[in-house]
Amino acid sequence: MSFTSPKPQVKQVEKRPGCIHAALKILGDKWSPLLVGQLVTEARTFGDLETQLAGISPRTLSSRLDSLQNQGIIIRKQYNRHPPRYTYELTEKGKSLTDILSSMAEWGEKYSD
Repeated sequence: MSFTSPKPQVKQVEKRPGCIHAALKILGDKWSPLLVGQLVTEARTFGDLETQLAGISPRTLSSRLDSLQNQGIIIRKQYNRHPPRYTYELTEKGKSLTDILSSMAEWGEKYSD
């Protein structure tokens, strides 16, 4: 009779394949997680975001805002007609990313040099 030791249970990260990929479609570039992180506490204008995200070009910021809006993560609200001015804020779907971003921040704090 041979006895084999039971394999240790490994916690599976994904409940079904493709879940991480779906999250990376939203948070997988340099600026999107930082942008969402800026909107967790309050709505901000384009200028606010440009100031807070030092190094982002206006073109990249505009592109990321459009992408996040198309994915239902943020909403753009007009607050001035002439000239048109907007604020950006998180949708409920966007707010659900807060825990992920907090975990990323904790990990970064723990392992950053």
